Amino acid sequence: MSRRTALAAISPVTSEQWGMITAGQARRLGVSRQDLNRLVDDGTLAIADRAARVYRLTGAPQNPDLDPLRAAWLQLGGAQLWHERTAAPNVVISHRSAAHLRGLGDLIPYEHDFYATTRLRPRRNDIKLRVRSQLAPDSWEIWDGLPARTVPAIIDDLLSDGEDESAVAQVVQDALALGLLRDEAFTAIVAPYAVVYGHTDPGEFAQVLTGTGTRR
Repeated sequence: MSRRTALAAISPVTSEQWGMITAGQARRLGVSRQDLNRLVDDGTLAIADRAARVYRLTGAPQNPDLDPLRAAWLQLGGAQLWHERTAAPNVVISHRSAAHLRGLGDLIPYEHDFYATTRLRPRRNDIKLRVRSQLAPDSWEIWDGLPARTVPAIIDDLLSDGEDESAVAQVVQDALALGLLRDEAFTAIVAPYAVVYGHTDPGEFAQVLTGTGTRR
């Protein structure tokens, strides 16, 4: 396949995937690994950092903050296309990674956090997968082109992981300031974790997290 034909074949996919494509997706389009290697050799494509079998167009705009997460998510999907994976996600961004994606709080995601409906083997030590056979439809939504946990679900994830109270509070307060969280839904989410965090009154715990109460 000529360079021009290969590039024309992958362009519709890269245009909706932040300039990226997986080797499996390329094969579905009739572009072989050899064709991809030629595009890498001539500088048209580059291998995405730490994401085996994921390539990006060198001329596409880059986002150093989010591109590693995007590439990791693409890598876990293999040959599935973006519109297939976002219509019925089997991998959803969660925990610190989801909070970071949405710009909530200051927790640094040292790993890429995902829920997956099946056990996957990415062969990477910077991906943390939690297997759930089902992902409730109201527990995720598309954010910046990626399936990510909703804000209430993110808070539930962080509390279940025992994240620092003040760090979770910052996530909560950022979400409230952006209008991404309702008080009534929030109180029900945090109530089961009150005792674990040293609060006898769930309402008081909720106030602490929202910044309207006194932190012990």
